[in-house]
Amino acid sequence: MMLGDMPSKEYRQHLIEELVESEFISTQAEIAKHLAGQGIRVTQATISRDVNELRLVRLPAGVGRHRYRSTPLSAQEDVRGELAQRFKLFVRDLDRGEHTLVINTDEGYAEGIAYVIGRLEYDEIVGTLTSQNTILVVARSARGAQALLEEFEDLLG
Repeated sequence: MMLGDMPSKEYRQHLIEELVESEFISTQAEIAKHLAGQGIRVTQATISRDVNELRLVRLPAGVGRHRYRSTPLSAQEDVRGELAQRFKLFVRDLDRGEHTLVINTDEGYAEGIAYVIGRLEYDEIVGTLTSQNTILVVARSARGAQALLEEFEDLLG
């Protein structure tokens, strides 16, 4: 493939989506390797951007292993129900400090839950930051953080 014949971003991302649904892919390096096998050479930074844009998440796959998967959500009205389900299954603790909430999850579930929180499109949420088992939610105000905490506590049941 000549440099001018590089496939489009949309095509590359379509291949990545198909790949994570059909293969056990646990790292971005594995994605790059599969793409290279199809003649598509990209940097790790490009793969990272693609993973973020496609909203892929690494989910636990048993015995300390993880794999990339899509996080499909249909209609906007399903988002709250999806979040409630994930909260009941995977959230272990909630805490608040002024403008921030800290949500502790089972190992490997924080990223997927943060994605669903982002889908709520609350103006009060400035942003989220995740690790493997923690979500930091930054709110615009202390009052807004308290309201979010109360709503999230309700999701736990």
